[in-house]
Amino acid sequence: MSAEAVSSDALAGAALAPHVVADPDHIVVRGLHKTYPGTSVAALSDVELVVPRGTFVSLIGPSGCGKSTLLRAVAGLEGFDDGSITIFGATPEEACAAKSVGLVPQAPALLPWLTVRQNVELPHKVNRRADRRRAERERKHPALSAVSAPGASSGLDAFADVDSLLDMVNLTDAADKHPGALSGGMQQRVAIARAFGLRPEILLMDEPFSALDEFTREALRLQLLTLWQRMRTTVLFVTHSVREAVTLSDQVVVMSARPGQVHEVIDVDLPRPRGADVLLSPQLHTIEDRVRASLQSAWEAGAAPVDLVAG
Repeated sequence: MSAEAVSSDALAGAALAPHVVADPDHIVVRGLHKTYPGTSVAALSDVELVVPRGTFVSLIGPSGCGKSTLLRAVAGLEGFDDGSITIFGATPEEACAAKSVGLVPQAPALLPWLTVRQNVELPHKVNRRADRRRAERERKHPALSAVSAPGASSGLDAFADVDSLLDMVNLTDAADKHPGALSGGMQQRVAIARAFGLRPEILLMDEPFSALDEFTREALRLQLLTLWQRMRTTVLFVTHSVREAVTLSDQVVVMSARPGQVHEVIDVDLPRPRGADVLLSPQLHTIEDRVRASLQSAWEAGAAPVDLVAG
């Protein structure tokens, strides 16, 4: 297996393999069930998902199918009624307490009175004890140590300082500006740099580009690819865009309409590293067609409208 690519054999069928249990090399969701508070309406029902360490996995499906709810449950921000979630052998709460989980929401959530540089630096200043917690985490759960996927850099050393991070997302010239002076795309790049800067073992991204125009989305996808291929953090990414899911991912998880379940897992057999040329690949369009067909099948099974963007 090359240093740049994750073995397709290691990925094939992994997201639904019933024999895989909580272990140090997977994020494992088993039999997850959740109803909306105060109702009998199920948001998620018997969700089964396995995300291999060091991979990029996208969740896609109809609006209201529970994609973001599942993401928040993995982040330890959302409770559930039944089932289990483990992150490389630890609970979501343990992983979050150890600063192993990063989150990039739809809105950048930057502090307007701080500069770009200060916003990126902020998590390091707030979490000065993160290294101690990380060491304690690794003592209790050795599998939660820094990602060592093929091709990964040696963690935070890859970004010796904030300037390196800002350079990676092309924001060096904006380092001393405040968020109000930036476009929406630039603000989201700041949020992504901030999230990667803490070297999380898993990064959860909830439609981070949904509010942007298509040109900006395309540019940010390619920048995210570059950053991820450098760090190889495990990423779980929610999107409504078939193009986005296929371009970025090792696997695309198609979810059915409410109550959300995993309808199909599709391997993305495109070589890495990927750049702008991947958009010209006939294989990309073939995989996109397969994802769309699966979404249509999920829609027909659930009789709910599929809300997707074309790009």
